[in-house]
Amino acid sequence: MRSRPVVITIAGSDSGGGAGLQADLKTFTSLGVFGTTVITSLTAQNTFEVTNVLEVPPDFIAAQFDTIMKDFSPLYAKTGMLASRKIIDIVKEKVIQYGIKLVLDPVMVAKSGSSLISEDIMPSLEGLLKESLISTPNKFEAEIISGFKIESPDDLMRSARKIYEKYGNVIVKGGSYFNGLDVAVIDGNTIEVRGNKVETKNVHGSGDVFSAAITAYLAKGFPLLNSIKMAKEFVENSIAFSLDLGKGHGPVDPFSNPERKIAMEEAREELEKLLYILEKEKDYLPKLIDDDEKANVAIITPYNDYATLAGGIIRYLEWTKLDGPILINPKKNTVVKALEISSKRVGIKISPTQTVIKSIENGKVKISESGFNSDMVSIDGKLVLVANSTEELLSKIEMILK
Repeated sequence: MRSRPVVITIAGSDSGGGAGLQADLKTFTSLGVFGTTVITSLTAQNTFEVTNVLEVPPDFIAAQFDTIMKDFSPLYAKTGMLASRKIIDIVKEKVIQYGIKLVLDPVMVAKSGSSLISEDIMPSLEGLLKESLISTPNKFEAEIISGFKIESPDDLMRSARKIYEKYGNVIVKGGSYFNGLDVAVIDGNTIEVRGNKVETKNVHGSGDVFSAAITAYLAKGFPLLNSIKMAKEFVENSIAFSLDLGKGHGPVDPFSNPERKIAMEEAREELEKLLYILEKEKDYLPKLIDDDEKANVAIITPYNDYATLAGGIIRYLEWTKLDGPILINPKKNTVVKALEISSKRVGIKISPTQTVIKSIENGKVKISESGFNSDMVSIDGKLVLVANSTEELLSKIEMILK
């Protein structure tokens, strides 16, 4: 019997799908936990505006809580948009009632700049902050909670300390304003959580993904600080491979994290099959690689990761050796550079043998330095045969050998 840790997102719905509970559920699934939902509000929202917000009545919010807890009994939950005091109050009541360990994301303003709250919620939010395991305000939310402007990394740290002293564990997200620096105060310890600034406007949902990832890692048994650091890496990848969708701030892509790993493994498996064929077909390599020459093969993924041989292909007389193992993202070799130049997926470095030169002279294959509209890239004084698939590469090899 299979199972997964169960968590709750207590959040609003983003009709555009990039933030809110939709982003939370995508994150939960990508990290291998099962997400349930307590919907607090509905938004008419896209990537550049929020045109309407409809609050869910508190009694229905309570009913969602009770029904979920009766069946699943999740230990961890996270909040998203809590648009009014009465919503915050019922969430606080249920968190206390069920002993839920809460990751509080105090969502107040959308990336578009639209307000997502209808009133001064601070009196109620203060009570919920004190009942939370940790809160995750961004720079602007931290300014509201702490009461002073954040204009420097020192301000970021002072804000985090002040919020901790009043409400408990916190991580204040400096984000792109401070080159990816966040400051956490956990059980009295101040920790700088550094990351990389990603140059993109497509950051819709990044805060939701971060807090959801912390919740998922906690539910999987990781300590709080470890969960924060892993969530930081997860959201950075989600931003780095964000989606250019819509007319405003495009959504980050939490699914890029598992998809990237899947693509790496698929590249490894595809390269194994290609090497098997190259080794099996005894006439291939002797006519493509000179004696005492070292060649290699590589496959690049849609995420620009690559699989290649650690040692390469070694040829001496009629003896050919595939010197493995297959590695993911070692130091870039000539084949990988050629694939990046040509935007092709798979390549093999070959020698200017008589067979290869004859195929170029007869127009069987085209060669260029850019790889554009050609079969072969001339790079660093070497030749790399490139293609969009292993099948196409093998077809080009056979064409050269005819």
